[in-house]
Amino acid sequence: MADPRFGQVLILGGYGSVGSRTARTLRRLHPALPLVIAGRDAARAEALAAALGEAVAAPLDLERADLGLPADLKPAVVLTALRDLSLRTQSWAASRGAAYVALSDGVFEVGPALAGFIRRPDAAPVVLLGHGMGSVPALAALHAAADFERIEAIEIGLVFDPADPLGAASQQDMERIGAIGPAPLVKSEGLWRWIGPPRTQRRFIGVGGHGHAGATVGLVDVFSLAASPAGSLRVDFAEGLTASSRRGEGPSHEVVIEIAGRRRDGREGRFRWELVDPDGYAALSAKGIAVVIEGLFGLAGKERPTSGLHLPETLVDTGHLMRRLAGFGIAMREG
Repeated sequence: MADPRFGQVLILGGYGSVGSRTARTLRRLHPALPLVIAGRDAARAEALAAALGEAVAAPLDLERADLGLPADLKPAVVLTALRDLSLRTQSWAASRGAAYVALSDGVFEVGPALAGFIRRPDAAPVVLLGHGMGSVPALAALHAAADFERIEAIEIGLVFDPADPLGAASQQDMERIGAIGPAPLVKSEGLWRWIGPPRTQRRFIGVGGHGHAGATVGLVDVFSLAASPAGSLRVDFAEGLTASSRRGEGPSHEVVIEIAGRRRDGREGRFRWELVDPDGYAALSAKGIAVVIEGLFGLAGKERPTSGLHLPETLVDTGHLMRRLAGFGIAMREG
């Protein structure tokens, strides 16, 4: 029986690496949530829908204004787990009054989505979610930042294990951002700056004490981190063996959060938290995306939105995220 709190969640590209994991995570969290898995490969979409239960498959054609979707389909949420340069997906969602979640836009690519929202601001919520790992690192950092009375800097390091390969869509996103993106955006000493080498490079220590050569990238995490009063903000990606791989346990995904400032108990300095998902980057992304979708239904500690332009922190209480992660067996450890 369908849960009356929900409407359908339509996942475009729903059988891909991140899309399928998001669908499975949503099913784990909400067994009665109705899902629609849409894609060009009908057999793959139907197989996943059958495996999930309380789900159906739908065709998808990004060249058509109606996306090739059934005329009577009226989802509550449209998640784009693929790259749509036409933004027909956003227009279609607005025409159905469905919340739209954009996963792939880098910080320099949000203009078209913003323009689409401005033209129809009351149609339904639009969520900018071009964050690393479904916004889990940014929201976790904001959760830690709540313990500070003064913050000078927030720096996040993400470690991608070479044995934890990117899915096809994620690989294309990263290649596109690297090839055509401008200098990445950071906040430095209170000012927003587009920086180039060598300032884009930062070495940080991963889990287990191993050093990694990181580089900042043009993702929108910095927009969310700006919800804190920190004067300096950046997020860096590094590729290297994670601590679990070094122990022979297989690849994981590591998140390292460092905050400099004064805590509410009077301690001052630079403080560090570590978060590890043993299932890898795509699984952690799926968990973050699923929690943001909960936020669109008013189930993440904040009111259900009916319209507006959103970042994940406007939809999700960070304490709710931490409880969800704990339920998945993931802890954020300080040390």
